[in-house]
Amino acid sequence: MIQFHDFGIDIQTYTDRGKGNDFPDVNQCPHCSSRRPLHRHGYYQRYALTAEGEYHLWIARYRCQECRKTVSVLPSFLLPYVQYTRSVIWQAVKTWLETPRRGAKTKQVGFPTKEVILFYVRRFLRNLSRLHHAAARRWGIIGPVGNARTERAVWWMQTLEGRGVGSIIQDLWTNERWHLFADQIAS
Repeated sequence: MIQFHDFGIDIQTYTDRGKGNDFPDVNQCPHCSSRRPLHRHGYYQRYALTAEGEYHLWIARYRCQECRKTVSVLPSFLLPYVQYTRSVIWQAVKTWLETPRRGAKTKQVGFPTKEVILFYVRRFLRNLSRLHHAAARRWGIIGPVGNARTERAVWWMQTLEGRGVGSIIQDLWTNERWHLFADQIAS
């Protein structure tokens, strides 16, 4: 299972500190709800991609002494199972959706590539219905229903930015087991 933690530092500082980051204590198991503190079980390395480069990050793993299951603590600037950072994906998708449709030549393609941007745009668009239902149920936000899908997507992006994208993604992941750019079949 994955939990998020805001380390209050940028990706470069997190990378530089490596295993010396100020990893949080996990005092309750999200699997079995045991209140016995989880034991730091080790680390694994993962990659994160930004426009500035590729980073090799150490992610702390914890193990519950009751149920023996593990929990990984991701820095809040990452998304589960995704190499690009949350801000890179968010900005690329937002820019793509907000760009007027005057043909593919008007799209500014840089980092990530056009193919990667379209991959995440499609995922976000496929998740609009899930987002609409979760937002109504969890936060009382009722989004537009009848507009074109791209207009709804832009509305949602602007609304979520106003409420804090990071906290929304963390809440969806913690309570719903998905995020805005997750594959729909993942639960």
